[in-house]
Amino acid sequence: MNRNMTLDNTRRPYQSRRLLAKKAKYSDKPCPRFTSTGSCNRGLTCLYQHDPNKIAICWAFLQGNCPHSAETCALSHDPTPERTPLCVHFANNGRCTRVNCPFPHVHVGPREGICRDFAVLGYCERGLDCVKQHVRECPDFAEKGQCSIKGCKLPHVIRANRTRKVAPSASNPSVTTSIPAGPLAAASSSTGSDSAHGTHGASSSRQVTAEEGQLGDEFISLTFHESESEESDEDAEDGDDTEEDEEGDEPHSEDAEIEDIHE
Repeated sequence: MNRNMTLDNTRRPYQSRRLLAKKAKYSDKPCPRFTSTGSCNRGLTCLYQHDPNKIAICWAFLQGNCPHSAETCALSHDPTPERTPLCVHFANNGRCTRVNCPFPHVHVGPREGICRDFAVLGYCERGLDCVKQHVRECPDFAEKGQCSIKGCKLPHVIRANRTRKVAPSASNPSVTTSIPAGPLAAASSSTGSDSAHGTHGASSSRQVTAEEGQLGDEFISLTFHESESEESDEDAEDGDDTEEDEEGDEPHSEDAEIEDIHE
């Protein structure tokens, strides 16, 4: 089967990467690979800046087990605040006991958030003037609680002060319980109004509603008082008892007289 093929010059001719790099614009930003590792395999085709004075710190040097010297190591052995996190023990009331501690001993104010340049590149030009923390953590995980970068090599740290719920402040109004509308609410409101207007004088009279009257009738006092009439009734009962005793004694005296006569 024969096919008619037409050749034209519309296809872009092959150009080398070096020629494309010449036409492209260079960026003033530091090369992420060179800054974090100390080397870049793109050579002259890389569009970013390669400054040997702005590379990350060697973490093996901070731990004291780097096998290379400052001249042969690809990373920096100069622990400046731009590339080295601050000493957390010194920040805790100056309690750093390590001799020749390589971490900077500087007091700074409270900072919020993770510096992305320091965490990703390992170097931040702002240094101590940066308003965010210079720590080696994943900034996306610290801000959102999850990281979308597959194979992220930065530590994903869970901190309690980020996930803790804020307690209600003392300035919030206190919760008050409401009394449902009804006879009890009417009585309480009436007593409150009486106490509020008590200073105007006791001569002002208040009309008693039927609901308040029912509440007054339902009230039962548990205190008992003996009246004078009850005391007089008890005295009368005691007097009757004594009279009965005297009447009971009289027959005995008559029997004694009869016995004397027979004798």
